[in-house]
Amino acid sequence: MDALYQKQILELAKQSRTRELDINAPLQASCDNPTCGDRVDISFALKDDAINNIGIKVRGCALCEAGAGLVVAQFEGMKQDTARQMTAQFATWIGKEQDQAPNAEMAKFMPVRDIRNRHKCVLLAFHAAMRALDQSR
Repeated sequence: MDALYQKQILELAKQSRTRELDINAPLQASCDNPTCGDRVDISFALKDDAINNIGIKVRGCALCEAGAGLVVAQFEGMKQDTARQMTAQFATWIGKEQDQAPNAEMAKFMPVRDIRNRHKCVLLAFHAAMRALDQSR
């Protein structure tokens, strides 16, 4: 289990603590993991169809925080369709339905692929971001 908390994952977890949630942002969503009690709240705006000013609040384990840090690092300035594709690719990869990680940052979660009950922890911020994007439709 120590492999899950390798240095790279803990560095991503720190990134999730660098952005404050904006309760006035036009797009906001929350996701809970009832199994373990993790919760992610996310806020952002769209400017020219790109995600901007991401705010995030995580109450959860280091893997949940690391997934949120990855969202912050990857989605800022990204077009919403690209974010949707990346989310789907990451979920497919972490679930072992494809061999190649979508990118090097996501590959940091390689140890988690074998522990299925932790996938939701990692993906919770991605799901929250998708819920927020759904509000823009």
